[in-house]
Amino acid sequence: MNNKKDLFLIISTVIIISLSLTPSLRSLVNIANAQSPICDNKISSPSPPYNGLPVILIHGYREDSSVWYQWENYLSDDKVPFCAISFQPSSNGPYDQNNYDACGSAAHHAKDLAQIVQYVKQVTGQDKVNIVGHSKGGLDARVYLADTNTPDIANLIMIGTPNAGGLWADSNVFNPFDKCIPAKKDLTSYANDIKAIQNNHTQYYDIAGVCSFLPKPNDGFVTVESAQSLLYSKHLPPTEDCHLFLLGKSEYQLVVKSILLTK
Repeated sequence: MNNKKDLFLIISTVIIISLSLTPSLRSLVNIANAQSPICDNKISSPSPPYNGLPVILIHGYREDSSVWYQWENYLSDDKVPFCAISFQPSSNGPYDQNNYDACGSAAHHAKDLAQIVQYVKQVTGQDKVNIVGHSKGGLDARVYLADTNTPDIANLIMIGTPNAGGLWADSNVFNPFDKCIPAKKDLTSYANDIKAIQNNHTQYYDIAGVCSFLPKPNDGFVTVESAQSLLYSKHLPPTEDCHLFLLGKSEYQLVVKSILLTK
């Protein structure tokens, strides 16, 4: 147990299992039909004028909007309007391939984002919004930006996003009992969402995590190399947080003044 590689494998396994067991903690609200989500927080924004553009917060693999509870407080304090979303499950069961829930594909989530962005623009009266995605949420946003070539997104901030695939995702080590499909496949190094092209209307940023006790620079699920693999993305300084704890004050402070509070 003194071997760092053994410790690395144990910690990574714990993170992977934790990701697969994350429950949905919030009820979901429809925007137009049973598969179209709206902001879980109903855009609890300050009265205009706003500080910065509206922010859409996208959860990652096996998550829901509750992962953003710290950021919701920070954004409220800074008077930035925000929309925290949970993708809506379909009526066909939690593992249906056409599902829009936390196990849905990046391609399906991208279609939802097209509706969500327009909704947030309409409610806030703004022409553009910012997107912040955790883990796979960053991949969902990349696919949306590539598919639509929309000019509506000023900045995309990807936190712990496996832009070149996640650790173990290509092998059976990645929790072989997890049935979170098709989302699970989107995390591999050969997935289509990994290949999503740049949207020239948007500025891309990434934040990697580094668990200080691991032998290779990574957050337990995503290496720094993978998070920073996009040549057109600005690499913000990595933080000393593991994958499940990347949505705290240190990450928020990296982007609040330079990105989120600007228009």
